[in-house]
Amino acid sequence: MPMLFILKELEIGEEIIISGEEAHHIGRVLRYRPGDVIRISDGKSVESLGVILDIDSRSTKIKLKIVDKNKSKGIKPFITLLQGLPKGEKFDLIIQKSTEIGVGKIIPIITQRTVANIPPSKLPQRKERWNKIAKEAAKQSMRINIPEVGEPLAFDAALYEIKNHQLSIIPWEQETQMTLKQLLNQVNGNVTKVAVFIGPEGGFSAEEVKKAKELGAVPVSLGPRILRTETAAITLCGILMYELGDMGGL
Repeated sequence: MPMLFILKELEIGEEIIISGEEAHHIGRVLRYRPGDVIRISDGKSVESLGVILDIDSRSTKIKLKIVDKNKSKGIKPFITLLQGLPKGEKFDLIIQKSTEIGVGKIIPIITQRTVANIPPSKLPQRKERWNKIAKEAAKQSMRINIPEVGEPLAFDAALYEIKNHQLSIIPWEQETQMTLKQLLNQVNGNVTKVAVFIGPEGGFSAEEVKKAKELGAVPVSLGPRILRTETAAITLCGILMYELGDMGGL
């Protein structure tokens, strides 16, 4: 059953019209017909079911009637990924895969070793692209909510996120005292909000890690191998969703 995002509140009995790419995909690609049912999300926490009343193939429009709605419990833990902005299109991949895993919010951060540079004039187009990637990945993975992709933040500003989370993790290749496995063995299973800091291609500086640690973040080692920034983000968030969430099955 396909997932459709309609970013507003819908009521049972309400009739709506779907057009454009969404209607083309449902009618022409999936070949749905009147009477078939489609899942609809408001992009946040409410999932509805809509039954197809009519398909107008000439103008590519589909008429739906809402027949049911339920509030979702949401994805736990809520992971905020604070990702050192990487070069090229790596951030696109990180958004896509993090969304599939279940990450709740993604914030690009500018660190001492960040090389990528987005001119202010191009930021609106880049943000539109990032949010489109998140929406498409949410649809593909059948998750109800679309993760927010925030504005780029300077590293020092991003550190304020630590106070909003029960657990904050900052992987660092020079950490020798605490491994990720050791940390997770100590974590209370009731942790519901986690912040994950991932450095750009050059990693975090010792000064940045010190600042994060002073505010409550826990530096950890991810093991003997050095991971690329995109690999570290996807791997760590996947491990957290498995250990603290529903990735391993309920």
